[in-house]
Amino acid sequence: MVFTGNANPALADNIAKNIGVPLGYASISKFSDGEVSVELNENVRGK
Repeated sequence: MVFTGNANPALADNIAKNIGVPLGYASISKFSDGEVSVELNENVRGK
C-alpha cells in the first residue's frame, strides 16, 4: 500500500499503479504551530 502527502498525490497514484498496489487513504492536517498530523485511514496491520 502506498500513501501520499500533499506535495504530489498524482506521483503517488502513478507509483501505486505501476507497482500494482492500492493507494491508501490518509488524512493530513497542519496544526497552528506548523506541525503536521498524519492519520492513516486504512488498516495496515500485517501488510
